[in-house]
Amino acid sequence: MKYALVAVDTYQDPTKKIFTYSIPDNLQDLAQEGVKVKVPFGRRTVDGYIWKFTDKKPPFPVKPLQEVKAQAFTANQVKLAHWMASYYLGSPLECLKCQISEKGERGATAPVKELTTLLLVPTASQVKIRTAIEKQKGRKLLIGSRAAVFAQLPNLKKIVIEEPENWNYKNERAPYYHAALIAKKRAEIENLTLELCPLLPSTEDYAEDPKPLPKIYPIKVIDLTLEKSAGNFSLLSQELENALKRSSSALIFTSSKVLQSSIKEKLDERGLSKGSFTLTGPEIFGWTGLEAERIFWIDADTLLNLPDFRAHEKLVFTAARLSLLAKKGLTIQTQFPRHPIFEELTKGKLVNFYQNEIKNRKELDYPPFSTLVKLSYQSKSAVKTTQEADKLLTNLSSLEELTVSPPYEPYQPKPGIFQLNLAIKIKGGKEKVKATLSKLSPILSADWKVDVDPESLL
Repeated sequence: MKYALVAVDTYQDPTKKIFTYSIPDNLQDLAQEGVKVKVPFGRRTVDGYIWKFTDKKPPFPVKPLQEVKAQAFTANQVKLAHWMASYYLGSPLECLKCQISEKGERGATAPVKELTTLLLVPTASQVKIRTAIEKQKGRKLLIGSRAAVFAQLPNLKKIVIEEPENWNYKNERAPYYHAALIAKKRAEIENLTLELCPLLPSTEDYAEDPKPLPKIYPIKVIDLTLEKSAGNFSLLSQELENALKRSSSALIFTSSKVLQSSIKEKLDERGLSKGSFTLTGPEIFGWTGLEAERIFWIDADTLLNLPDFRAHEKLVFTAARLSLLAKKGLTIQTQFPRHPIFEELTKGKLVNFYQNEIKNRKELDYPPFSTLVKLSYQSKSAVKTTQEADKLLTNLSSLEELTVSPPYEPYQPKPGIFQLNLAIKIKGGKEKVKATLSKLSPILSADWKVDVDPESLL
């Protein structure tokens, strides 16, 4: 006898589980993976989705499916959801529902039946303008941001991803997928062509395939230690101030909104607030068609000194993106002008950066030499959070395949919330990682946030 394993769609469901139901004779032919069903759940009747089937009789009484409603997910979507649940350790319900077709910003340049290519861009703000541009060119595309990677097109043949190294493709809710990896898996399942168009390769990609690197425009560096020796202790260097006084079109970039407010105050104090300039942050990368005469990145040292293994890579990526927008060049202010990263950027060559980054990561077992998993638990009680972290740490000690960090607090804690993180490293190839993740999954309760391949460990 065949039984249906159902992902029950209810908020009271402990989301890490699926539930077993028998299949009445009149529903045997209708019951397929991915169909929406109505099932008894406690005293209620709720909707759910058939996750998969089993011939194994459960050791407890089961209730029958009440109704098969409709096919909610295709066979390929179910295959993708199964893979997501095994790799990202998301619940079956999360891995199915994140694929609902209307999610995500998107725009089409032709009727749906004529669309053969899905183009992903890093930010939602790029979609509308990019759709208009591609429509003028006569290209038949569906253009979308991160969640559009799941778009169902009847004649889809190809997926193109611009800047696949961009961390905007990392989902901010469970399951914490990266759209570039989802596209790769989807292309494999559906026999699609996948085209990746990086601005610069990630360290992981370069280590796997060290292709010739694209040239970036050489970048000028301002030594802030010289500014300090001249009595200037602000982030408004003399060169930046002179550029603003000349009323040249300048753009001031900072990754901190707090710092933006401080800079505005300094500009007001020095009578420069009415100059021809723009003060902005990372949102600039969603502005299509933007160009500036000169760009000054005033707080690059924040990334340089950030205690995270991807920090230097992000600094290089940010500098490369900014340099493409500056007609007369990018200028970076730093207190460490002789740091190897800045020396590479001033030359416009990054081979040494990648080689050093790979060497450092190998020594410390960071990706691509391991797979990282970040586990986070938070509550309003410091005692409860500590107890849960200690309990999980004890349970993880039985898995010899893992290297587990001690519990640590987040880099930027939230007021009134007590959070502890555990960082896990899994060494080995894909099959070993898959096997280890399958052992890790049963140990984790639904209260733990699980982030495989995290953007940051902080």
